[in-house]
Amino acid sequence: MFKIINTIAICSTLLLSSVSVFAADKNPNRDDRFETKFVYESRVTIDKDRVTVGQSKYGERGIIWITGGEFEGPSLKGEVISGGGDWQLGRPDGSRELEAKYALKTDDGFIILVQNKAIIRAQPTENDPKHNYARSVLSFEAPIGSPYEWMNKSIFLGTVDLADNYNEDPAVIIRVWQLL
Repeated sequence: MFKIINTIAICSTLLLSSVSVFAADKNPNRDDRFETKFVYESRVTIDKDRVTVGQSKYGERGIIWITGGEFEGPSLKGEVISGGGDWQLGRPDGSRELEAKYALKTDDGFIILVQNKAIIRAQPTENDPKHNYARSVLSFEAPIGSPYEWMNKSIFLGTVDLADNYNEDPAVIIRVWQLL
């Protein structure tokens, strides 16, 4: 019995010492934990007439239809295909959850499906009282064997901003980075 307890104690000590070696090696809170690479910026045109579903058990539901647009980055360029939508939830805490689904068509003819989930909330600053926090996580479905297959294998982060001339030509600017 003593031998079993002693063996367990030795194993526990080894396990704890190996964990502490790894934990001491790198600070999990360091600023360089993640690296990103810019992928593209898109200008996505939308129909300003929001379809309102109304209050649901989760909050106020609405849909904004995507009417087109364009995107460009260091290794891809093309158009946003009309017909997608942005399903929105106005939460009781004042934040909005967005889930947009749409498609991109690259200049070389490939179709890439996009799912973009975002949180938007007011975050006024002294310099910009109308500032919003608008961050998203995107996933892509690109054709296997295409030059864009790499997009199927990573996590992507994004920002969402209203276009400068939003009132005259409703569009949002979405910038996307690959998490390396």
